[in-house]
Amino acid sequence: MKQLFPTWANLIPTAAALGGFGALAAVAAGITYWATPKFWEVGYQPQQPVAYNHQLHAGELGIDCRYCHTDVERSEHSNVPSTATCMNCHTVADQFSGYLKQATALGEGSSAHWQNAELEKLRSFHAAGEAPPWRRVHKLPDYVHFNHAAHIAGGVSCYSCHGRIDQMAVVHQAESLSMSWCLKCHRAPEHNLIDTSETPVTHLWDVEALLGDKDYAAVVGENLKKRLKETPPEHCGACHY
Repeated sequence: MKQLFPTWANLIPTAAALGGFGALAAVAAGITYWATPKFWEVGYQPQQPVAYNHQLHAGELGIDCRYCHTDVERSEHSNVPSTATCMNCHTVADQFSGYLKQATALGEGSSAHWQNAELEKLRSFHAAGEAPPWRRVHKLPDYVHFNHAAHIAGGVSCYSCHGRIDQMAVVHQAESLSMSWCLKCHRAPEHNLIDTSETPVTHLWDVEALLGDKDYAAVVGENLKKRLKETPPEHCGACHY
């Protein structure tokens, strides 16, 4: 009897299986790379209702993060400051002798501080007793619980999670905040612990320099790790409860 199909046709099922496996592997690799917080969330930079410049306030002026985010050391959540906090510095007595005395000679023109369009927005919100509709930059899923106070008390600086905020004219998300990223720190916390018991560290550039020193992590970080009541937990119930 004449053979209906050539011999090479026997390879079709094998080739199809290999092709299907390759396609699945490509899909899995694509999801692993693209459908992750590292790809979608790092760099997220929403436009805010008032252009608050962290580079100016936290960087050039050296204002401590805790001046505005007052609850970060005692609360699970880091609060967004009210306009009243802003007006502690930005209240203008009159249009010529305003904040930091940046006015030109009396009668020649208004203070640059008075004329600033973003501050006009801020003063309008404050006068109306309303908070600007800030757009949240760092957002964890609802099923994840992160306690700011617990981490700061343990020696974790704002820098480790939020990066060099003091260099950002417009704040963006610097880290993925994914579960694998959190676990990496929990498994080796000494690389992110700062000892502020003797010399308080208030500036992010100082924190970056300390954590960049391998000897600091090897000595100070390890000592801080030992002083913790227990090593950072890695079980599900620590964050998902």
